[in-house]
Amino acid sequence: MWKKRLQEIRSRKIEIRGQLEGNSKDVKLDELESELRNLDTEQSDIERRMDIAKKINEGEIEGRHIITPGEEEKREKRDFALMPQEELLKSPEYRSAYLKRLQGKILDESEQRALTTGAASAGGAVPTTTLNMIIDKLRQTSALFDKINVSYMPGNLSLVIANAKNAASWKTEGADGASSDDTVETLNLGGYELIKLVEISAAADAMTIDAFENYIAGEIGRQLSIAIENAIVNGSGSGQPTGILGGITWDASNSTTWAVGGSIGYDNLMDALALLPTMYHNNGVFVMNRKMLFGGVRKIKDDMKQPIFAYNPQDKAAMTILGYPIILDDYVPDDTVLLGDMSYYYMNFSKTPEISSDRSAGFKSGKIVYRGLAVADGKPALDEAFVKISEATA
Repeated sequence: MWKKRLQEIRSRKIEIRGQLEGNSKDVKLDELESELRNLDTEQSDIERRMDIAKKINEGEIEGRHIITPGEEEKREKRDFALMPQEELLKSPEYRSAYLKRLQGKILDESEQRALTTGAASAGGAVPTTTLNMIIDKLRQTSALFDKINVSYMPGNLSLVIANAKNAASWKTEGADGASSDDTVETLNLGGYELIKLVEISAAADAMTIDAFENYIAGEIGRQLSIAIENAIVNGSGSGQPTGILGGITWDASNSTTWAVGGSIGYDNLMDALALLPTMYHNNGVFVMNRKMLFGGVRKIKDDMKQPIFAYNPQDKAAMTILGYPIILDDYVPDDTVLLGDMSYYYMNFSKTPEISSDRSAGFKSGKIVYRGLAVADGKPALDEAFVKISEATA
């Protein structure tokens, strides 16, 4: 059918060309141009359909993997109940079943078995590839997520963290070792629910598995990262993680200020670097918002009224202060700069992000609501790993 129609289209194009090359004055150019445009569109559509059909004949395209008839038979015989949970969540059958279920599509027999097994052993967890995409989006979108210490341990987590200043001591052979005076902190991380609702049209049903996975993982990951980023800096610890600003006791040992109504100065930066213990300098970074960087730090001048920190947007070193990287974070207040080793902020996901859908919520509009849900908690571990520079209070 398609081949016959393609031949008809080609024949008609030849006829039109003949009319255009002829001497007839009755040729209606606008009509012929419109017809040619329609014929080109129809031809491209048919050729695309034929190309997709050819790929299906060579092997069903599913996700990122082309399945041959022999492999399909092998898949049908796989016993998912015997698979370790980690392997099950990585399987292409579970991935396609999970995403198809979200789209409301019909599952084949192997996908149904994989999903049923997963619901029993993995609690309907997000497939490994999809979860990795969500985590990657968190890292890409959040300025601090990639710098903090993140774990994925079910349930409440208790960590013992020492400042390691006296991690080991020398002693005479045969003599008893003396106890050190390490600063030891016990960090208890519970779990708070973090929810994001994404509402999209029913067109999601028509997306390919890959396109749908990219879209929903990217959208959920991006929105979760916004809440996580804010919590790392400003979290109250009540119904959400504890942030750096509110979770640390700030005093003269770890904070410095500039005068009320004044501006941050070079000496403030030097004082902050002097307050941060040496062991935290290797991973030390300055964290501030864009207004503070360009409206405060970049404006610091020497006695000759020349900027101390030259700025060249094409030079990566320009995003440093005396060699320490600058992280721009919109959730840091305008009057504050943080300095420290961000790996001493700990966050644990007691439940990794999961995705579910609800079609009833958008019954009238034809939209589908997708919910991203994670359970996590976070806290700064050691006060001494962070320094705050801020405007003094009146």
